[in-house]
Amino acid sequence: MKKFATVFIIMLSIVSCSSDDATSKNALGYYGKWKLTTYTTSFVLAIYIPGEPQWQEYYDFKTDNTFLKTRIINGTTTTASGTFLATKNSDQTNLKLTYSETSDIIGSCLGNLTEELILDNKGVLFSTWRNCDGPGFEYKKVR
Repeated sequence: MKKFATVFIIMLSIVSCSSDDATSKNALGYYGKWKLTTYTTSFVLAIYIPGEPQWQEYYDFKTDNTFLKTRIINGTTTTASGTFLATKNSDQTNLKLTYSETSDIIGSCLGNLTEELILDNKGVLFSTWRNCDGPGFEYKKVR
């Protein structure tokens, strides 16, 4: 009986110390590479098919809080980089990106060197540019 009680207590302590949050935080974490998967707009332009990106675009967030944004259109690659600040709350993570120099690929309501993104609790990263009548971009994590 003592062996059973000892094994039971050990198993209980192992189960009690494990955390389901560790898996979900890793799966939904913002570090890594994100790929543009959806493009939406309130103004339909003839050259765009809503929902299907006409180019490739990526964010790559590093653990030293730097990032690289890459856009590939018709074989031409444009990159921009800078630093970011992440702020977490109960249901999302806000990312404020600050670019090191101006670039045509910065998606900002203010037209400056900052861009804001939101990572929701379902693991979708999206641009806040749509809040000021800009296009809506959604990204999925690829690594």
